[in-house]
Amino acid sequence: MSAAGTVVLEAQSASAPGAVRAAGRTAARASRRRRPRLTAPRRREYWNLVLLWLVFAVAAVTVVNTGMRIEVGAGVTTGCVLALALLPLWLSTALRYRHYPALLGLTAVSVASGLWLTAASAAAYEVSWSLAIQNSALLAGTVLTAGVVLWVRPVLSEWQIGLLFGAGLLLEATTIPGLDNPWKYQWGMPLAVLALAGAQAMRSRLLGILVLLGFVAASAFLDSRSLTGMFLVAAMILVLQALPLPRRLRHLGAGRVILLMLALGASAYVLFTRLALSGALGLSTQMRTQEQELRAGSVLLGGRPEMGATAGLFLHRPEGFGAGTILNPEGIAAAQQAMSRLNYDPDNGYVYNYMFGRSLEVHSGVGDLWALFGPPGLLLAWC
Repeated sequence: MSAAGTVVLEAQSASAPGAVRAAGRTAARASRRRRPRLTAPRRREYWNLVLLWLVFAVAAVTVVNTGMRIEVGAGVTTGCVLALALLPLWLSTALRYRHYPALLGLTAVSVASGLWLTAASAAAYEVSWSLAIQNSALLAGTVLTAGVVLWVRPVLSEWQIGLLFGAGLLLEATTIPGLDNPWKYQWGMPLAVLALAGAQAMRSRLLGILVLLGFVAASAFLDSRSLTGMFLVAAMILVLQALPLPRRLRHLGAGRVILLMLALGASAYVLFTRLALSGALGLSTQMRTQEQELRAGSVLLGGRPEMGATAGLFLHRPEGFGAGTILNPEGIAAAQQAMSRLNYDPDNGYVYNYMFGRSLEVHSGVGDLWALFGPPGLLLAWC
């Protein structure tokens, strides 16, 4: 080979790495040009999906916290804190529901009434403004968290809301110390909510009825008459919904719905009383029911002497007492006299310490709302 040819080959050999690098850069640029990019519509779809999952997570956490009801101070719960933090997101959606604006407005009026009654009672009663704030925050927080649940309805199905709320109730139950009747005060309601959510997920009304009847039996066996009555009424409502009723009976007005609920409650009361007196719900339940019926003439009045206290307090001061008012001896005497008419001895620690010690508690949602917030609270109780 000639010298010129050798030089040419050496030059080509020396330039080979540079050529390879140049070819690699060219291929990389071509690959980048061929790489598919997200178009504007696809980018919007991607971020909408991310936003949807974020809303789903926020909604789930909020519903769980609503069920947990962990108090952070002064009657404010974690669910209430989340509801206030998310207020700009959920308020406009909740206000679109038919009755929520009226409920929200009536709650505001009730809180104002409770504070005004507390101030007006200061001359005759001992008042506690910290107690007034606590009771007002509890009422307001309940209605605010209800608005959050309305907001999450388009995101979560009914059974998902029930499952998350039941999980919150169950988590709260784990924090409660040992009680005399754990089923009644801890586990009964959370487990029922979870079981009914499962039945709703399976879209089986029959399964829901069977679940409720099972909880009726469990509550009766575990000496919880209040839960037994509630589960029995709920089961009767589901049975009524399952019946092939005419269309006009499936769309009732508010007045007829109230009458129907009263009729169902009365039917459940009669059925439960007969079962209890017959001994079908256990010997202890039978003996206690017999004693209460003999003493007050009615299981309802005998088992709830607080109803007598509510009636006595209403006659004593119809306008209510206030969210932070503590009864004086005259008010306690009025309640005790009414309870005595039911053949109940009110001279005990339960009355002095729990009902009228450092607060006003008559063991009834309707009675408590009236006593703490006056006539607006009474109206709110029936909404």
